[in-house]
Amino acid sequence: MVQHLLKALSFIFFVVVLTEATVHDKWHELEDFGTIFIEEEQKYNWFEAWDECAMRNMTLIAIDTAEKNAVIDKILRNKFQKCPNLWLGGNDLGLEGKFTWSSTGKRFEFSNWSKGQPDNYKSNEHCVHYYTITDFEWNDAPCSSKIGFICEENRFLRAARLDLQVKKNFIDQLFAL
Repeated sequence: MVQHLLKALSFIFFVVVLTEATVHDKWHELEDFGTIFIEEEQKYNWFEAWDECAMRNMTLIAIDTAEKNAVIDKILRNKFQKCPNLWLGGNDLGLEGKFTWSSTGKRFEFSNWSKGQPDNYKSNEHCVHYYTITDFEWNDAPCSSKIGFICEENRFLRAARLDLQVKKNFIDQLFAL
């Protein structure tokens, strides 16, 4: 009886540890850019990915600088042997050919398009993703395609939290006098 109980507990412990390892592998803390979440399961269209991020109080990632791209590129290369298909927060749904970041509304000033992209193939590609057949570069695709995604911490909430921390530190220093 005790042996069966120990086996059952060992199995439960193993499942919990395995599950936690899988969940934690999706979360990454970036020093200058906050927290990101990478969902590699290929089952979300762009709008579903947006909703999944929103449920985590996050947004689809805006890779809007070369510095941020370098950090994300390093994480993806360490995590994956081959570039996965992952939605980003960019699209040209508002105006064809004018890509913007959905979290900020800002037009692309930085991009990492693969050669010949964006091409709006068959006039049906409006959402931006990392493309599996590239060297960790971007492609435009139909927003209805089912792929994974990358979320980032809501940049406005992150900025507010950092601002509050600075003010808290200031107040703490005043009361320490």
